[in-house]
Amino acid sequence: MSVERIVVTGMGAVTPYGIGVDKLWDSLVAGHCAVNQTRDEALREFAPVSAEVPDFDPREKFSEKFVRDTTRFTQFALFAAMEATLDAGMSDGEPKTFRPGTSSERIGIFIGTGIGSLRDMDAGAAALALDASAHVGPRLISKSIPNAPAATLAAQFGIHGPVLTYTTACASSANAIGEAMMWLKSGKIDIAIAGGTDSLFAPSLLASLREAGALAARGNGDFSTWSRPFDKERQGMAPGEGSALLVLESAERAKARNAKIHAELIGYGTSNDGYHQIAPEPGGRGGVLAIRQALLDAGLEPNDIDYINAHATATRAGDASESRAFLEAFGEDLPQIPVSSIKGHIGHTLGAAASIEAVACIRALQTGWLPPNMNCDDPDEGTPPNLIRHEAVERPIRTALSTSFGFGGQNGVLIFRKPQV
Repeated sequence: MSVERIVVTGMGAVTPYGIGVDKLWDSLVAGHCAVNQTRDEALREFAPVSAEVPDFDPREKFSEKFVRDTTRFTQFALFAAMEATLDAGMSDGEPKTFRPGTSSERIGIFIGTGIGSLRDMDAGAAALALDASAHVGPRLISKSIPNAPAATLAAQFGIHGPVLTYTTACASSANAIGEAMMWLKSGKIDIAIAGGTDSLFAPSLLASLREAGALAARGNGDFSTWSRPFDKERQGMAPGEGSALLVLESAERAKARNAKIHAELIGYGTSNDGYHQIAPEPGGRGGVLAIRQALLDAGLEPNDIDYINAHATATRAGDASESRAFLEAFGEDLPQIPVSSIKGHIGHTLGAAASIEAVACIRALQTGWLPPNMNCDDPDEGTPPNLIRHEAVERPIRTALSTSFGFGGQNGVLIFRKPQV
């Protein structure tokens, strides 16, 4: 039996502002920037600035052995899931208290992530390079592979339905959320926990991104200004880390259990540029296709979109391509649509970016405030004309569209709507 309407009943987040959705949203609207000098001196050579989750201690919730056998991107996802299921009224904020109200076989987990725990793999390789008999630990693979967060969530929450991992670069969590919606609409599952998680502060990754010219590598003494989406002087992304997860279910089920409904997920589009391993298609063709797919899925026209949360990572080619995609997809309606990227606040959280931005879109729908695009003092030519710069804007909205475009030409677009009573 197919399902028509999918709603969000729970949200959880771990971001460079700390643990919790409220910390994320309050800091975004206030224009606080989490980008700073990279704490690990060994990584500063590759990424001078970054946005790292502060004061994160998984031992507050889990045993020393569990912490040793998992790693940072999995632990982020667990904390986000605990908050999301508590918010949805399905737990007490602890994994073992999960009470979904349906069979564990009809619950799915859909997680997007970039590569896995590359830093753990780097450390293991470095140890073996120095001494071939070095001990790397029996859990190196199981805690580093990309599906580690999803598999760990399934074990901790006792979930036996589809547990799937999406590794589509920066579009990973957009695809995870969109595919979760499709599973729910098929009627094969009742509940989905969907989103993304990433922590890719690894020497090999950062060194490669630096050589590709994708990282912010210079600026003034104020590190918080180095991530500059859409700005004419932008020079690259500031790497970030974190996780955000949503609890999704049918509107009918949510109403039957008198759940709080945050938003409705109404549109999903995905495509590929078919162009290059790193560079986006200059005209934004793949992005246009994904946007149009999402609009068609939602049954909307371009002028029905009230806010766009842009991917905009502050790379020269990426922001320019996205700007052209917006102009092609929205045409004469674009000047009326407010646009902003939150990567000036929290850097680029890679596989987790789309899920964190989904939370920002939902909070914008709830509060009527739109987060600003930080550090864009001089917008580049072709930048969306209604860019929200420097300060949040109070503007009630009904719909929000979020774009996510990644390496390999991967594109994912989500549309959320204010709940329909």
